[in-house]
Amino acid sequence: MNTRWLRALCAGALALSSLLAHAQYSWIDDKGTRVFSDQPPPPGTPAARILRTPRGLAPAPAPAAQGAPAALTPDWKKREAEYRERSAQRDKEERETEAKRRQERDAQCTWARGAQKKLETARRLSWTNKKGQQEDMSDEARAGEQLRVQKILANCG
Repeated sequence: MNTRWLRALCAGALALSSLLAHAQYSWIDDKGTRVFSDQPPPPGTPAARILRTPRGLAPAPAPAAQGAPAALTPDWKKREAEYRERSAQRDKEERETEAKRRQERDAQCTWARGAQKKLETARRLSWTNKKGQQEDMSDEARAGEQLRVQKILANCG
């Protein structure tokens, strides 16, 4: 009979120790992530961020802050502000890139209009080759250049 009592006592002790081993703390860290642990949150964690403590245990008091306590901004507000800032920066870069493309296209269109006027004249055109010598433009070269200019002008609108 004594062995039964001894076994029951040991089983009860094991059951109580397992309850203590399952002590769970839950809090939100500085990054906004929910943390689960069997250890208490780090000192200085505001009580508002501690979500759960084991039964019978109160969260450790935060150390006294020097001066006025800083207002804690919820993490989602910081993230939203950072997102809006990145979004505004990205929009600005896209506008600058688009303006640069538009300037390049306008310059190319201006060049193509001038080249078209020159190619439509009846007089003979000449250009400087890679060796620096003047050459007359053949009729085939003129036709090819007119096609190239027309393709550019088709994109100008």
